[in-house]
Amino acid sequence: MTTIILNVLVKSLVGYNMTKQDKVLNYLTRGRTLSQDSAYNMFDVGNLRATISDIKPHLKSQGFTLIKSTGRQGETRYGVTKTRRKTTSRR
Repeated sequence: MTTIILNVLVKSLVGYNMTKQDKVLNYLTRGRTLSQDSAYNMFDVGNLRATISDIKPHLKSQGFTLIKSTGRQGETRYGVTKTRRKTTSRR
């Protein structure tokens, strides 16, 4: 998670304009959830489902699992959790 945040910080420090995908990725990896309406209002993302589909491989490679849930008003919300590594016991 820290590598993603550091990458975003470095890009912003060197004058890199963050893409909508970068903004959504950064928002989700901070432990927040996002709906289509929120994504549109905050990041001007017109199709959150497509954006999630685009960033999903990157999330997986960074050790995150995508969570899809239903909000209070019935809207679809997306979030991420850190994937735990399976531990093997030594005996």
